[in-house]
Amino acid sequence: MKKIGIMGGTFNPVHNAHLAMAEAAYEQYALDEIWFMPSKNPPHKEKEEIVSDEHRKRMIQFAIDDIPQFIFSDFELKRNGITYTYETLEKLRKKNKDAAFYFIMGGDSLLSFHTWYHPKKIAAQCVILAAPREDTTWEKWCGICKEKSIQFKGDIRPLKLDFIDISSETIRKKIKKGESIIGLCPDKVRCYIRLHQFYGEHTKSTAIDSDSILNCLSSTLRPKRYEHTLGVANTACNLAFCYGDEKLQKQAYLAGLLHDCAKYYTGEEQIALCEQYQIPFTEIESENTALIHAKLGAYLAKERYGITEPEILSAIACHTTGKPAMTTLEKILYIADFIEPNRKMNTSPYTLSEIRKTCFKDLDRGLYMILNCIVSHLEQLEIKTDTLTKETFEYYKKN
Repeated sequence: MKKIGIMGGTFNPVHNAHLAMAEAAYEQYALDEIWFMPSKNPPHKEKEEIVSDEHRKRMIQFAIDDIPQFIFSDFELKRNGITYTYETLEKLRKKNKDAAFYFIMGGDSLLSFHTWYHPKKIAAQCVILAAPREDTTWEKWCGICKEKSIQFKGDIRPLKLDFIDISSETIRKKIKKGESIIGLCPDKVRCYIRLHQFYGEHTKSTAIDSDSILNCLSSTLRPKRYEHTLGVANTACNLAFCYGDEKLQKQAYLAGLLHDCAKYYTGEEQIALCEQYQIPFTEIESENTALIHAKLGAYLAKERYGITEPEILSAIACHTTGKPAMTTLEKILYIADFIEPNRKMNTSPYTLSEIRKTCFKDLDRGLYMILNCIVSHLEQLEIKTDTLTKETFEYYKKN
């Protein structure tokens, strides 16, 4: 039977004590996996103090990306209304009949367990692993776990772990006071909080050097998107070496790094942000939100990453649709996004290999080949082609 640990909570934000508790449970009780399961609407929290589900989800994913035994679960986020632990466990057991669940909690939670909704029902459906409080010896904590097991007619076991004085509330308070939270949560989570100015963070990002930009991007983009971003940046720089000077190479690299800087937002979030920042978009773009991230990305490149060069911002803004009479930099970014080495796709009427070879010999010819493939693909799938893409295709078809 598979042994699955459950790390539940608001995770507002996730921090190093969460990770330490999960690691201790995994090792001490030979668990197969630990599921990090954020609550959608916890009954004991004020909703207005919690950042959105999507942002909490992303912070957890960034915190556990490099730990294969830690798994993100959106099981509670998909549920509607108030979520109670006993109901979650009931549903999990019905869905995973070959699994045994271990619910992980801190010492304060165990001592207040009697105030939870139907604590006996919770204890009946899982093994509870509880980390000790700072003011309690190990021997005393083991005794408390035995007492609680009897009180709630369950199996409550102690989790051996040195006390870590970190809480989400402490982190939020420190941020509001302008104090450092280095060492309290994973670096990627800290960077994500800073970039989005959560919990009263008011420091404006000025990440204009490539190293700072890379640090921010690695804390917002999922691993595959980040890998794609590096591929585009390097390909754009290589193309610029063939068609321009050192300035163009630097511009192409920065444009490549930031071309998808808004891509991690959901489609709904992208539309909402465009409306908030008064960024115009077409009906086709609203129906196909994969296009909107370019315009939003240009805005974020300027406001969050400190990019002021209009050539770079324009290249980012049109890298999904193209436009007639593009500048060399705009062509390079559009092309690099399509031919970067991580791309593996069947294209027609030209193969990806043919396109790649052509682009390094004849930029305009390569651009036309890409547009031809894109328009043909959309027509084949009966998907509306953006008006600007059609105009760009016709322009380079004639030229």
